Amino acid sequence: MWHATIAVFAIAAILAGSQIAARAAAGDDYKLSVGDVVSFDFIDDSLPAEPLTVASDGAVIIPLIGSFEVAGLTVPEALGQIRKTFIDRQFFNDPRISLAVVSFRPIFVLGDVKSPGSFHYQPALNVEQAVALAGGQSTGGATAEDRVVTRARLRGTLDESVVQIGKEAIAAARIKAQLANSDKISEQDLPPKIKGLLTPSLIATLLPTDQRLLETDQHALSTRRKQLTAGIDEVNVALANIQQLSEIQKTVIASAQADLDRIRALNKKGLVTITDLSNAEREATTQQSHLLEIYNQASTTRRELSQLQRDLDDATLTWTHTALTELQTHNSEIERLITVRESTEEQILLLSSLALDQPRTNNTIAFTYQIRRKVNGQTTTKVVTLDDPVAAGDTILVSINRLDDALNMANRPVATLAATPPTVQVGPSQ
Repeated sequence: MWHATIAVFAIAAILAGSQIAARAAAGDDYKLSVGDVVSFDFIDDSLPAEPLTVASDGAVIIPLIGSFEVAGLTVPEALGQIRKTFIDRQFFNDPRISLAVVSFRPIFVLGDVKSPGSFHYQPALNVEQAVALAGGQSTGGATAEDRVVTRARLRGTLDESVVQIGKEAIAAARIKAQLANSDKISEQDLPPKIKGLLTPSLIATLLPTDQRLLETDQHALSTRRKQLTAGIDEVNVALANIQQLSEIQKTVIASAQADLDRIRALNKKGLVTITDLSNAEREATTQQSHLLEIYNQASTTRRELSQLQRDLDDATLTWTHTALTELQTHNSEIERLITVRESTEEQILLLSSLALDQPRTNNTIAFTYQIRRKVNGQTTTKVVTLDDPVAAGDTILVSINRLDDALNMANRPVATLAATPPTVQVGPSQ
């Protein structure tokens, strides 16, 4: 038993330590499905990759494209179709994008195991390794108390998921209000998928905090816009004054030039000295230099004006981009939490069905392993061995056959016995 325990923990440690490598080895044949989280990135930009959850409709929200169905596609297939869509819609000629699986749908191990529940899926996982993640087989059989505790834990997870969905939904509604330039969050802004999940009391509890966040953000953006607009107005006034100054300077230059022409004529007649002529030329040159300085000042002021106008545009565009990114993140998290909630509900139903089993009191035991899997929306159940592969989203059911059941199987006709699910013998219990 001690060696078996060490083996169980060793398998669990190896699986946990190789999670990143296993994800990378998912292979090109893995088909995306509801609940998977993928990472989408524009390779050429400086923004971080965006995590996208495959929603219940099988789609993810791709920047610029919007809802895009990927369920049933491999990663290379989805990436190719996304690139084609970018090109067909003339967003890019040759988009450089990446798509990778960040996390898979969890698996669930239930029944006669030491720690039933949900676990992270890794590619190439088999039934034996999945059972090891759940602490190994429970040779003593789960008691009624064990099942009650497990169901209570799952119901706690279910309740917690509702609160988390509520937080994400209220945050999404706040951002939708921001994008609509509204200063009040409306329940109409809540995502349609969560309506019916949240109670009025939960909404009333969560709403005030996000309402204050909305008011703070709206005030900050409004203040920033007012500051930039006031700066633009001031620079426009300064630019008009510079323009007026340049007109005055042009008049001064014209007067200095007229004086220079007059002094040159007098110099030719010998009525003024060379010194007077030099002073007049110097004055005309000085006034020309003043005009150039005014032009330089006007150029600097125009650049300042352009920068303020860009800052004003960027303040709006950056805020809008940030809001859209956050909205997408919240919607993706809502999809993930809904998937977790649905899976948890399924676990509770499975535990309820397993609770109908009679207590185990026999000395000889045999384990049976089953996998429940959704294929094209239909749930199928099949008996498997420890070496059979596990897919993302599978539920593994581990159960102990009673001795009297084994005897009944032995007494059945051969044709009936052949149709009986195979079992794995582990010998007498201690």
